[in-house]
Amino acid sequence: MASQLLRSSLRAIARPSLVKSFVAPSMTQRMPTVAFTATRSFSAGMARMSNGVVDADLTHKLDEELQYEQSNAEAGQPEFVKEFLEANSFKIEDKAGVDEVTLSRTFGNEKIRVLFSISDINNASPEGFLPEDDMVEAETEEDDEAVSFPVRASVTIEKDGQGAVTIDTVAQDGEIAVESVMYYKDGKLADEQSAEADWQRRGLYIGPQFAELDENLQNLFERYLEERGINTALANFLPDYVEHKEQKEYTQWLQNMKNFISA
Repeated sequence: MASQLLRSSLRAIARPSLVKSFVAPSMTQRMPTVAFTATRSFSAGMARMSNGVVDADLTHKLDEELQYEQSNAEAGQPEFVKEFLEANSFKIEDKAGVDEVTLSRTFGNEKIRVLFSISDINNASPEGFLPEDDMVEAETEEDDEAVSFPVRASVTIEKDGQGAVTIDTVAQDGEIAVESVMYYKDGKLADEQSAEADWQRRGLYIGPQFAELDENLQNLFERYLEERGINTALANFLPDYVEHKEQKEYTQWLQNMKNFISA
């Protein structure tokens, strides 16, 4: 717009007959006209830029990825999920677009919940968690062999009127490793996600490091968990389900991005 006004001014100087008509209106009359023209020109430019030149290429590539993922997707619930849930009396709560998954069951008068996240799939690199002595062995594995990765699972066991116990665990290679055991006199604090509950949890004694407990006590805690379904079957299920859900969420992400960019 600036260059257009400059050209108009130069033409006015070159042709004196136009100078009179150009300067005749008062300053207050001219300014709104110039501002209005500039605004319209700017708005028109923004409208033309609402679709970038790369949008079509990006949409096409997203569609290619989406078609590929959908062609390899398993219809319905995978068989390994059905088998696990039936054999271990767990129910699963998996909301689309939500990072966390919950398994729940009852055991006598206890309510048991296992909470885990698909973000742990980011730990699937051997360098991220293998001991140094195992690195050479990991590097010699065949490329098509599945790489194990740890999945953190928070196990909550609650009894009405008796509070709750939360046990932080890590599932990997078919084993459940216990990291900590914490007791809540108020069972609501074990699950409630409010800011007040979080503040109250911060002030509580979290218990000793599990590895520092008497070895016999550790073994009894592990057997306690096994009786409640926190066992080898769960340790094998968690990484498989994390991969399954991550694939579903990735496919939906591709669809959402394609819809947004092509709109």
